[in-house]
Amino acid sequence: MKNFLQKIFGNFWAKIFCLILAGALWLYVGVGQTKSSTFPGGVPLQLRNVPQGLVPVTDVDKVKVDVVTQNDVFNSLNADSFSAYLDLTGLSVGTYDVKVTIVTAVANVQIVETNPSTVTIRLEPKVEKEVQISCLFDGQAGTGMAPGQCGFEPSTVKISGARSVVNSITETTAKIHLQNETADFKKSVSLVSIDARGNEIKNLTFSPAEVMVTVPIVKASNIKTVGIKVNTSGIPADGYWVSKIESSPSTITINAADNIISSISYIETEPIDVNNISKNKTVEVSLKPSSGVSILDKIDKVKVTLTISKNQSTREVNAGFKWLNLADNLKVTSADPSSVKIVAAGSQDQLNNLNSGDILVQVDLTGFDAPGTYSVDISRANISGPTGVSVSSIVPSAINIRLDTK
Repeated sequence: MKNFLQKIFGNFWAKIFCLILAGALWLYVGVGQTKSSTFPGGVPLQLRNVPQGLVPVTDVDKVKVDVVTQNDVFNSLNADSFSAYLDLTGLSVGTYDVKVTIVTAVANVQIVETNPSTVTIRLEPKVEKEVQISCLFDGQAGTGMAPGQCGFEPSTVKISGARSVVNSITETTAKIHLQNETADFKKSVSLVSIDARGNEIKNLTFSPAEVMVTVPIVKASNIKTVGIKVNTSGIPADGYWVSKIESSPSTITINAADNIISSISYIETEPIDVNNISKNKTVEVSLKPSSGVSILDKIDKVKVTLTISKNQSTREVNAGFKWLNLADNLKVTSADPSSVKIVAAGSQDQLNNLNSGDILVQVDLTGFDAPGTYSVDISRANISGPTGVSVSSIVPSAINIRLDTK
């Protein structure tokens, strides 16, 4: 028994010291364990020492960084813990692969890898351009109300940036958030430019940076999407005719009083001179809205392409509609206009034998699942007719239909 106790309590203080040392080591390993991982979210990429008069263009705005550090340090990191940049000192116009430099001021953090490690960047001359302003709304006006045509002070703005980017921009956008407004309002808004995918274009400067916008709030029933009727004047060269007319855009949104808007199916253009032409022609032409009609799309011109072909006989006919893929629980109660004017081309015999029901506009209503009024685009692809008879033009290029429950 005595020997047993001596084995337990012998060198007592040495054993106590070892026990404390082991506990401290365990705490150090548990708390200070290192971690190798990718910092989540990425680090914003800065552009430094940009040469005067040039603008950088790149698709990369963030980089990923792999680090090694202690667990507690890693958990405290944020985007401000790092600085990632491209140094453009001494570069001129051209395209370059530039190394990413990334540093951190946080102690005990080792940067292992940056992805990407180099970034392709293009330096272009800085240019300036004056453009129109358009409205882009989100949110909703008050019940039964809608925003009308915006007015801006000033009406145009200067944008500056990389030459290739600025040259591709035709307008800039004022984003306006609606919050159940029932009356006209006026406010200062900042500007952006948006690409075809709806993404904001970076590295642009606007002058002024903000504009004053006036937004009228009107009854929603006073807004309508209609087609565009392209007018021409003159006669093409002998042996030729205007075989096809296309406008871009093909529809526009208008606003007018109740007694005016119900009678409008399209907006006409100023006449395009086709006298003595024998080749295709593309022009910009002004719209000619009736008195009391406002165009909400903030455009006053459309791009029109005229196709000029060798002569065939033509005839203007009124075509009705054939509804395709209409939901079983719905019916078409009205169409505005009730028919469209079509210029048909073919042999004289074929055209002489055309009846009013021989040519129909086939309107595909797939996806129209609820009662309401809808604007539907129509084109030559929608037309069915006799073999040998082609369609050269349609007026208007869109119709409004009313769907109700059966």
